[in-house]
Amino acid sequence: MSVVNVYATSATTDNMSRHEMLMWVNDCLQSNFGKIEDMHTGAAYCQFTDFLFPGSIQLRRVKWNSNLELDWLSNWKLLQTSWKTLGVDKIVPVEKLIKGKFQDNFEFLQWFKKFFDANFDGHEYNPLEARGGEPLPTDVKPGAASRMPARTTMPTKQPVRSTSNVSVNKDQKRAQAPPARATPARTAPSHATPSIGGSARAVHATATSPTPAPAHSAADLQEIANLRRELDEAKQQLSDSDGVIVSLEKERDFYFSKLRQIEVICQDNEQIGTVEVSRVLDILYETEEGFAPPDENDVENGEEVY
Repeated sequence: MSVVNVYATSATTDNMSRHEMLMWVNDCLQSNFGKIEDMHTGAAYCQFTDFLFPGSIQLRRVKWNSNLELDWLSNWKLLQTSWKTLGVDKIVPVEKLIKGKFQDNFEFLQWFKKFFDANFDGHEYNPLEARGGEPLPTDVKPGAASRMPARTTMPTKQPVRSTSNVSVNKDQKRAQAPPARATPARTAPSHATPSIGGSARAVHATATSPTPAPAHSAADLQEIANLRRELDEAKQQLSDSDGVIVSLEKERDFYFSKLRQIEVICQDNEQIGTVEVSRVLDILYETEEGFAPPDENDVENGEEVY
């Protein structure tokens, strides 16, 4: 089973839009991906590999719709093992792809489309049957669906302004016009003839009735001020949380990189059965720029500084 390796650059990749690429993926795999970055789990590429080279990958081990990062890593590991056996020399940037960022996943898909075109021989393939009828992906984000009606209801208000309804609106306004004009006619004499005590009092009562409005306005202003204060506090908490998340992601990537390096060393020496301990220790004790090791006194007292 020979593999044609390809190399994609800005000059060699087809100028297909993200929507065209997504349509191609969904058509080939009978899938329902809504975004290209949803392919970051690696499941789609595992099936594409079976599509191109039937039997070259163990699809039964693929986690099709898992939300766990460990399962995504397992999918990519399965893919890399298969590609290594096939002779695909593409370096898979798993650490970037798994984060689900659009640009990284789009560039990788552009390369894979070129790879697919170079290796596909036109044979028939049933992707849904190959993955045991498993949907790809399942709808794990109901919030996205619940927001859809909000987009569709906005344009429905606009047809009221269409020319087909203009005459109806005008007729309704003409039909309602006489009562609207009649009310000022009744109130005008009440202002002009103060001798009619009952009507003058009624007009005076209606004129002075809006006076409680300032009290409501003051309460509303106080409520708005409270809501703004709560909003500012929530924004500050969100900002603090973002900082913690960034720090944790950086730390996670740092230790994952160490594990990945050790894994590569073990794979390279798998046939020998021994690993150079000094290389492993160098990787374990390697630190990033700006890292400050904990003070020995703090460690002895059980207080480590991070």
